[in-house]
Amino acid sequence: MQAVWAKGLSEEKNIMVTYQYKLTPAQDAKLVMAASNLYRLFVNGELVGYGPARAAHGYSRMDEYSLAKWAGKETVLAAEVYSANINTYYTVDERPFFAAEILSGGEVVAEGKDFAAYHMTERVQKVRRFSFQRTFTEIYHLTDNPAAFYGGKVGGRTPIETEAVPCNQLIERRVNYPTLETLSGWGVEYGQLGIDETVEPWRDRTYEGAGTPAIKGFKPAELTEDSGKEAGKFTYALTSKGLAEQLDTMSYQIYDFGRTLTGFFKVQVEVKADATLYIIFDEVMDKGIVSPFRNACCNVIKYTLPAGEHELISFEANSARFTTIAVTEGCAKIAQLGMVLYENPDAPRFKYDYHDEELNKIVGAAVNSFAQNAVDVLTDCPSRERAGWLCDSYFSGRAEALFTGKNLVEKSLLENYAICPQLKELPEGMIPMCYPADHNDGIYIPNWTMWYILELRNYCKRTGDEKMREASREKVYGLVKFFSKYYNESGLLENLESWVFIEWSKCNDKDYVAGVNYPSNMLWAAALEAVAQLYDDPALAEKAAQMKQTIREQSWNGKFFEENAIRNEKGELVRSGHTTETCQYYAFYFGTASREDYGELFEKMMTQFGPKRNVAVVYPTVYPSNAIVGNYLRLEILLEHGYKAQVLQECRDFFLGMAELTGTLWEHNNMYASLNHGFASMAAVYIDECMK
Repeated sequence: MQAVWAKGLSEEKNIMVTYQYKLTPAQDAKLVMAASNLYRLFVNGELVGYGPARAAHGYSRMDEYSLAKWAGKETVLAAEVYSANINTYYTVDERPFFAAEILSGGEVVAEGKDFAAYHMTERVQKVRRFSFQRTFTEIYHLTDNPAAFYGGKVGGRTPIETEAVPCNQLIERRVNYPTLETLSGWGVEYGQLGIDETVEPWRDRTYEGAGTPAIKGFKPAELTEDSGKEAGKFTYALTSKGLAEQLDTMSYQIYDFGRTLTGFFKVQVEVKADATLYIIFDEVMDKGIVSPFRNACCNVIKYTLPAGEHELISFEANSARFTTIAVTEGCAKIAQLGMVLYENPDAPRFKYDYHDEELNKIVGAAVNSFAQNAVDVLTDCPSRERAGWLCDSYFSGRAEALFTGKNLVEKSLLENYAICPQLKELPEGMIPMCYPADHNDGIYIPNWTMWYILELRNYCKRTGDEKMREASREKVYGLVKFFSKYYNESGLLENLESWVFIEWSKCNDKDYVAGVNYPSNMLWAAALEAVAQLYDDPALAEKAAQMKQTIREQSWNGKFFEENAIRNEKGELVRSGHTTETCQYYAFYFGTASREDYGELFEKMMTQFGPKRNVAVVYPTVYPSNAIVGNYLRLEILLEHGYKAQVLQECRDFFLGMAELTGTLWEHNNMYASLNHGFASMAAVYIDECMK
């Protein structure tokens, strides 16, 4: 397909162009299209598609839409394409394009160049980034109802000239299309809005660092508007519970969706006097308000609206349970606040009933978490990042197998890694820690690539996908070569570089990961075993066995496996004395230790450790685990050894509160950062295994 873009706008940051085409489709007519970075498709003003499914640098996945529903009727196609032109963990930094073919009777009847192009200047261009990991916030100055334009009423708009541009290599979509169902929120409270001018504007690393090679974007002095700065000054005075009849100047309304949802805000609003309206959202309420910054991102969308009726659908996918609509000028009556769900369509079809209300609630939250984190690749969270992180995907890929009976999304993620070019910012042989993404700062997590090998082994074993195994060979052996330069005289990895990550706990402290970090070596030995199994490489199996024996000799202090060893003044390796709960789980999960050989430690670990341990009393020098990944490895070990009742109880203890508060499962064991994490959907796998 020939790709086009608006002439002269290929290098502009944060712009949208809508491509419209009118036709009367036949019964067999279809639209085949591809675009970068993101697009949404309207047919006669109805939102019918959003994409694309993400792909590696230089590739794009094709989408196909049947037009049979509109056969014989005059129809308007409107493909709105967004170009960020910045580095993120969500989309790749590449020049935009739009490519399309309309086919009927087996013939191409129109192409992308035949569509009329409109620069969507109502989206304010020079705004702050949404987060370090994503693109820009949304601010719109509307002059009419956008739904009318998508339905073909162009009003005073003038088409702009397009030109042919390079197109990526087009590949299969693989994953199923989201259904884009709308769920409505209900009014919780309303009141009066105030402004506190003493509040300092919220700033993250992207605010001050924007405009640098590592963090592309607009510098603070370049911003036309800053919705985060404005919304950060809002104060709220409750008038009443429930739903306000209308929102006058300096008033607000809070809505509740009942659980965290992910998708696009849909607002049906009657503007009685020209209005300025903010949508502020989060997964929880903090001290009675909806904070836009709790999750280290700017959860604010701003509209200025003329009088009249409007149907607003925000462009970016976001997550929220609670939403505040604040009106600072004018008067608006909100007829409906809804969320157009952007989630995996297969997971919600998973049928379960464990005849236990608490377990059903946890599994329901696991399904919600997975669905919102598995639209096109397996992501960590659908809010701040939407990034395809390794390690997380090791767990959520197994949840996908349970929920859907197949692994379409995991296949898409692994394919992206298989075809990923060597990124210039990373060392030769190293793969990105999350992808598709750009890592301009050169940071990588060596441990996550080890999890990648384990996931690939498990995926190939589960699905029998020989093509993926072979397609990934070069990446896998590139990693084997990369890590070989870190072997010390005893054959263990020493002084790994960049971001050595064990889990979110004491394990990650610099003095714990320094020198020879034993959890990293336990993981790498298991990864080498996986390579040996994938590619029939007995030499690597032997290397893995040697590493495990050396770890046992060096790390074991008679009671616990210690975290690391560092060089003394004589250059000798000396154990640091650091001990963590997670290190013990690594030892057993990755096969360095066995119940038979370390029975006393095993019993101590299974009966005296875990999320409910009183650390101040029970082994206070053995630092506790967090959710990712220590507590999950604990559940894996318990399950492997038949402790099903204990697994179920620990799942209740750990996950039930999350499920009841947000209807999703979290990254941490407290209300910090994302409260909706894809890997946490593994809870359903544990419960299902126990209830069989």
